[in-house]
Amino acid sequence: MRRFLSGFRSLLVILAVVVVAGCGSKEEDAAKYARSISDRHEALAEALVLYGNMVNAFHKDAAVIDRDDYISAEEDMAGYVVRIGSLRDLDKMPLPGNDEDLRLTHDYFMISVSYLYESQALLEDFGYDQGSSAMALGMWEEARKNFLTFAELLNQIEGKSALDSGTAPGDAIISEMPAPATP
Repeated sequence: MRRFLSGFRSLLVILAVVVVAGCGSKEEDAAKYARSISDRHEALAEALVLYGNMVNAFHKDAAVIDRDDYISAEEDMAGYVVRIGSLRDLDKMPLPGNDEDLRLTHDYFMISVSYLYESQALLEDFGYDQGSSAMALGMWEEARKNFLTFAELLNQIEGKSALDSGTAPGDAIISEMPAPATP
């Protein structure tokens, strides 16, 4: 029996070395993830700012959608959507390591993207009326909150300092100032 187990000893040692060598630290995995999602992260941040301004401007004055700067902003949004990618692409995105915190962080990113896309679809499907713009603003706010939570969680697992040490993730306030009326 002892001779039988001695053959497995070397196999177990090799397996242990491979497992330990293949597992990065939580911070290393977070840094890899941050690098891999960097462009999408930036695009979503820019899209949320632009789209919030667009919806707010439309909600105040429906005639804004015929202006050249609003049309240009819609084209910019289309570019951001391409950079962010589809929800299916985000769901299939490989995550480094097997960390539950990293998975949760990515889920917040996907939820934010989902709310942004649903907000856009709502306005397009219901013909840009004032009621749908109010609902779109609510969805945009949810997208913003989930994005802030994503950013805070990513900072935490990367070992960086908190965005606002006294505020829970997602509760941070970007600005108390209303968005400008023009996009």
